[in-house]
Amino acid sequence: MVVAVCCDVRVPSPSATASSSSRGLRVLYVEDDPALRGILTAILGARKDVEVVASVATPREALVAAETTSFDVALLDLSLGDDTMSGIDVGVALRANWPEVGIVILSQHQVPAFLTRLEDEQRQGWSFILKRADLHPNYLSDVLHSTARGLNVIDPLMVKRQLGEDNSAVGRLTTRQREIMDLAAAGFDAPTIAKRLGLTHGVVRQELSRAYQVLVPEPPEGADLRTLAVLGYTKEMRDFRRLPS
Repeated sequence: MVVAVCCDVRVPSPSATASSSSRGLRVLYVEDDPALRGILTAILGARKDVEVVASVATPREALVAAETTSFDVALLDLSLGDDTMSGIDVGVALRANWPEVGIVILSQHQVPAFLTRLEDEQRQGWSFILKRADLHPNYLSDVLHSTARGLNVIDPLMVKRQLGEDNSAVGRLTTRQREIMDLAAAGFDAPTIAKRLGLTHGVVRQELSRAYQVLVPEPPEGADLRTLAVLGYTKEMRDFRRLPS
């Protein structure tokens, strides 16, 4: 089953639609394990709806291939051996030059809420699925096609972990509260946050109050609650982004 979130969809141009209908989805594949790379390349290459246009081992090879090969979506291993760039780093680099391509991260490690590591304007068309023995070719193909259309697909096991096992303060905030705290941490006041998110001022103030209770459950006497909450939220998000992949 494909779990799609953040369902903003890029509408392809007429020329792109016409060309995509006459060929398989073009995939740039990066995996440092030669055995797995060979297996998945063969599996995807045998499908009529997918065309592996490049299958490489390193970030450098991926960036070189991207310069000379047209592709619709990149399938990237998260941990690329001893290279200093992770799959997410490679994806960011690819999107900087080709903003319309989809990015699918494939990893044996779970990285809950990995989209929060990206800037807001970069999050569309990113997906994360887990390497596992029951990874079905049809599922992988569905993820690649969905991501190329601009959807975000998150592996169901990661969603389950994120909802049930994240005990951090930030993890206990709702999606709306995190959106509001992101803007509060950027220095915006409640009326501005309400305008940017299309909410009423009252709703924002209510959600901020609830977020403060989670982030600062026992505020010191005389402390500025908003300041403590923003500092705590910013620190947790910074520490999360530094977690090893």
